[in-house]
Amino acid sequence: MRAFSRRRGRSSNQPRRCEDNDMAKAAKRLKQVPAPPQASAPPRAASELRSLSARLQAKGGGVIEGHVGGVSESGLARAVLAGGEAIEALCPSHVDLRWLREACKRAPVAAAFVVAQPSGRHVLWGLFPGAAHQEVKADVVIRGKHLRLEAESVHLTSSNAQLRFDTEGNVALKGRDVTSHARRVNRIKGGSVRLN
Repeated sequence: MRAFSRRRGRSSNQPRRCEDNDMAKAAKRLKQVPAPPQASAPPRAASELRSLSARLQAKGGGVIEGHVGGVSESGLARAVLAGGEAIEALCPSHVDLRWLREACKRAPVAAAFVVAQPSGRHVLWGLFPGAAHQEVKADVVIRGKHLRLEAESVHLTSSNAQLRFDTEGNVALKGRDVTSHARRVNRIKGGSVRLN
């Protein structure tokens, strides 16, 4: 036996039509739900941003000119900025400190610096060697698991020896004394082998 709703002629298992009164009640309930609070920046954020912008503009957009005069034992670049301020700047890993030390012995190296935030420390951004630094020589160390060099020709030269790979596939090794040593077998192969 079907149960009937209060309204005549409508069974309880049929969906009831949404009346206008029901819609008004639902809208009223939604208006009473408080809106989520809006995220706001800390009150100091705006003033700090303005202060940072002013400092960067005062220093040429964040890039400061100067000259590096030496490198400290800890690897910091000792420099003098264009305004006369003496600083010690952090050096990026791609800067060769050996070369920079040798270059500074000849003449100060023109450089550009940036100010790191929030620490405020100076960082060496770029080096601009001059004519006095063209003949600077320093020790170079390359570290890696695998080293691959690709070129049309390669010429390695020291004071008394040289090794040349040319574009025709020829390899020439010249030196005062040449030693070939193998821990096991030392093989010499070729279409023809000439000794003297």
